[in-house]
Formats: sequence, C-alpha cells, structure tokens
Amino acid sequence: MEQKPVLLRLRETDTGNGVTRSTLKLLAKTLGVSETDAIHKALADSARTYLPQYEPDEGPLTAKQHAEISSAVKKTHGLARVVDSLFSAEASTGTKIGSKTIRTTSRPR
Repeated sequence: MEQKPVLLRLRETDTGNGVTRSTLKLLAKTLGVSETDAIHKALADSARTYLPQYEPDEGPLTAKQHAEISSAVKKTHGLARVVDSLFSAEASTGTKIGSKTIRTTSRPR
C-alpha cells in the first residue's frame, strides 16, 4: 500500500500544540536522533498517551459477576469482603470484628 507523504508546517513560535524549527533541532540533538526520528518519537509518545493500549472490554460487571466475585473472596479470605473502592475509609482502615481488624487489601502497612 502506497503511503502519501504528510506535510508538517512548523510554528513561528512555540505553543502548546506546536514547535518551531529551532525547538525541533534542539530536541533532535538532545535525543541524539534526526529531526524526522524526533517527530516520529513525539508522535509515538502521543499515541501511547492518548490511544487505548488494549482491546475494549465488555463494559461494567453484571450483578451475577459481582456475586461470583463476592463468593470467591469469602471462600479465599474468610471475613474479608468486596468493597466498591480501595480508597474509601472502610477499605483503607479495615473493619473491626471482635478484637481483629479485617483489611480488604493484602498490601503491607
């Protein structure tokens, strides 16, 4: 497949959406690459930043899937339970049951 060339017009001044030729030259020199490779790297970095790096999933979990997860957690971790957020006060401080504090995460504190 033949690829058509892309025209790149550099800016008169550096902006949030474009750079001048002097900035491109400085970037290429700093990276130790050609100006063309500096442009390719910038585009590749933008692609990794803004484009999904995985296939889309099937959307939110169903009620049945939530129930299966809760059941698996109870079987594996006993008194631990599924929480909506790892950042809620309950999840970060744990739940007191008798003299024990049950934490829903396994990371050390």
